[in-house]
Amino acid sequence: MNQIKNRWNRNVICEGEESIKELAMKNKADLSFADLSFADLSFADLSFSDLSYAHISYANMSYADLS
Repeated sequence: MNQIKNRWNRNVICEGEESIKELAMKNKADLSFADLSFADLSFADLSFSDLSYAHISYANMSYADLS
């Protein structure tokens, strides 16, 4: 089971059997403060996603839509 957790308090933002990329897109999750380090977000449609203060070190965001 994959989980996206809050970067600071480790509370679960969303979880499921899908990949992190699919979880974020399906749930239109508020990713502000999320810990996405090392996540594969390639080709993800993250338009309109709030990534402020998200931890994205080493995340693969190649070809991701961040508009």
